[in-house]
Amino acid sequence: MINPILHHYAQNIVTGSLETVLELYALLGCKVVYRPNNGYQWAMIAQDNVPFWVQIVEVDAKPITDIEVKKCTHLAFLSDNPQELIESIQTWAKSQNLICIEGGWSEKERYVDFPEVFVNFVIEIMHTSVAEED
Repeated sequence: MINPILHHYAQNIVTGSLETVLELYALLGCKVVYRPNNGYQWAMIAQDNVPFWVQIVEVDAKPITDIEVKKCTHLAFLSDNPQELIESIQTWAKSQNLICIEGGWSEKERYVDFPEVFVNFVIEIMHTSVAEED
């Protein structure tokens, strides 16, 4: 067994946005795997059969406004069709009256930001072929 074992990554979202962010992660195939009942607003999400969790924490902080800084911290997903997935995220965002900004490093490596919700990160969506290049 590996020691230490990678367990989770924490990301910050603005106060009052946890339920919305959990809906977004549900679109990305994630489910809530832990939610404390201790007065703090946070939850852990994961995908089935992926032994890594993401902790989403509401904080009293303003989002980073410089996208060049913000996109340096990202949570990446693989997809056979990143653009189609991003379009479904944008459609969902419109239904929630949320601003969603799309960008990318290349055609295979795209990202979305919710500048009023995500404090210090973006979500990257990469084509599955990127993982094959490793």
